[in-house]
Amino acid sequence: MKICIVTTMFPKFKGDYYGSFVFDEVKELAKKGFEIHVVTQHNPGIPYEETMDNIHIHRFRWLEPKTFRALVHFKGIMDTFRMVTYVISLFLNLIRIVRKYKIQIIHAHSVIPTGFIASMVSKIMNKPLFTTAHGMDINNFENQRIFNYFISVTLNSSFKAIAVSEDLARKMKLMVNDETKVFVLRNGVDTSRFNPARNRSLRDNFGINDDDVLILFVGYLDKFKGIFELINAFYEINGENKNVKLMMVGVGPRKGELVNILTGLDINNEVIFTGRVEPQKIHKFYQAADIFTLPSYTEGLPVSVLEAMACELPVVATTVGGVPEIITDGLNGFLVSPKNEKDLIKKLVALVNNENLRKEFGKNSLEKLNENSMTLQKKIELLIGFYRDVH
Repeated sequence: MKICIVTTMFPKFKGDYYGSFVFDEVKELAKKGFEIHVVTQHNPGIPYEETMDNIHIHRFRWLEPKTFRALVHFKGIMDTFRMVTYVISLFLNLIRIVRKYKIQIIHAHSVIPTGFIASMVSKIMNKPLFTTAHGMDINNFENQRIFNYFISVTLNSSFKAIAVSEDLARKMKLMVNDETKVFVLRNGVDTSRFNPARNRSLRDNFGINDDDVLILFVGYLDKFKGIFELINAFYEINGENKNVKLMMVGVGPRKGELVNILTGLDINNEVIFTGRVEPQKIHKFYQAADIFTLPSYTEGLPVSVLEAMACELPVVATTVGGVPEIITDGLNGFLVSPKNEKDLIKKLVALVNNENLRKEFGKNSLEKLNENSMTLQKKIELLIGFYRDVH
């Protein structure tokens, strides 16, 4: 079966973390014998065409910025013009790829812009469309009528509309004529790599002692991820307990601001910024940590939380998106309201001061992950079943 994946989120090179969850999924499909073609935007310094792990990647030309930026962060007249060139080029190139390689199924990751363009191409080329909503593509446009129209058209044009959480599915069902085409297929984690093995060597590399409690954050360093609330919470926690460290894995536009704040608070030596970490190595950071936290303002179903659960970590996260579906407050972690620093401090302190509670929550995290089949292997099995429903 020949499948064309249309996405804005895909690694720019082998080892790039951006869009790695899409890459992991299609790599597994390629291993199962599917012929996979990925259509995505070009970025500076990388090939327009290449094959990576038996995945055929086609990157189209557009008015790209000189340095990479995720499309969700575009703003202003110039970026609007870039988006116009993006959708036109995507439309033309998607038709070309579908025709040239005799594609049988189009699968768009994100409802807009990729899903909407893919819906037009699917009608023109008479190919079934699958669309996966990941969260921001629905949540960011809830009160914008024109975008809701585009979303509705995309979902109604889809053979199956896939949501990564029950929360997203509920919203999507309000925008389709036939609710039976909306399915929940949660993100999955590769448990062959993400497991409870303890990584002491990485702790040693960063000067973290055995009796230190390491709080881990993995994500984009921007305001909507709750990073400023996390820094303020850590300052309070560190004032009471000097054996607590914070590690922030990832890159983003607010790192400079974070460093300035930490310097002003005189705790910059207690916070570790790792920068970009290759997907093949990211599991080691979870395995070196004691607590995972993600105080975001908005999410779909964050892969980082699943990865933490697979590594038997207790989780402190916010009550957004599908997070409450995988974190049960008081069972395998704690849930707090977005921007609620006081509650974030309280819940983190409870885990910092109680090793037995950390172990109990961590064990429950792994059990919950397995009980709900939130593994990559199970996800691929279900996805293949969806594809086969076409015939």
